[in-house]
Amino acid sequence: MLRLVVVSLTIAVLALGCTSFTFRQTGKGSAPAELQDRADMVKLPAGSFEMGAQNAEPDEFPPHKVELRGFLLDKTEVTVASYDTCVRARVCRTAALNEEARAVLTPEHPIAGVSWYDAVKFCEWVGKRLPTEAEWEYAARAPRFGKFPWDGAFDGSRLNQRGDGDGYARTAPVGAFPTGRSGHGVLDLAGNVSEWTADWYEATWYQKSPAVNPTGPEGSTGSRAVRGGSWADTDYMVRTTVRLGIDPNLSNDSIGFRCAADG
Repeated sequence: MLRLVVVSLTIAVLALGCTSFTFRQTGKGSAPAELQDRADMVKLPAGSFEMGAQNAEPDEFPPHKVELRGFLLDKTEVTVASYDTCVRARVCRTAALNEEARAVLTPEHPIAGVSWYDAVKFCEWVGKRLPTEAEWEYAARAPRFGKFPWDGAFDGSRLNQRGDGDGYARTAPVGAFPTGRSGHGVLDLAGNVSEWTADWYEATWYQKSPAVNPTGPEGSTGSRAVRGGSWADTDYMVRTTVRLGIDPNLSNDSIGFRCAADG
């Protein structure tokens, strides 16, 4: 309940009157070929799963069956190096990070300090798109469908989360915690940086979500769905079913993204 109050206050403060944005996948992007290469993407097979959780936060309820077509998902979060290439090409905006956040970054760290619109721009540039909320959760949970991407209970050695006991006070290089990979081999779906998804966020969406390839509410709700938890979060917030609604204009040092593509 406290989390929902905090999120609601955040959205209220940050709501800046977002303009409508049409989600689309452009197909072939204009980025260098090496950034459009899909060899490092993970192919997720078509399938069905129970999305959401029974005894958790209200916006995770009710659990409901969802069927998805096959799709591709980046194995890791988009890195500083990849995003900076987009900035140098004058396609993407420079990440909004303070000196403290930038001081720990290497080219292999996940990019953060980017808005939802920045994330969409990058993914389109490389011929991809943001994953839907359902695709993201399916990738994090399949084929075991537990609370965390790995099999079994929470294990702090498998991810980068709050505190420096994992060796990182802030973000870690992508793929630094290989034992935290999902059942299909996707890395960093818990912790490191939270991740933008394509969908508008609505707290009661699961009560009316379509059962086949859902893409979130059709009209603007003022916030976009963010998943996965970050380096600043506890074990409760890195569960595979946790949802946050964040103003798409917002950027901070705990939110990044990865791209998807039709399979």
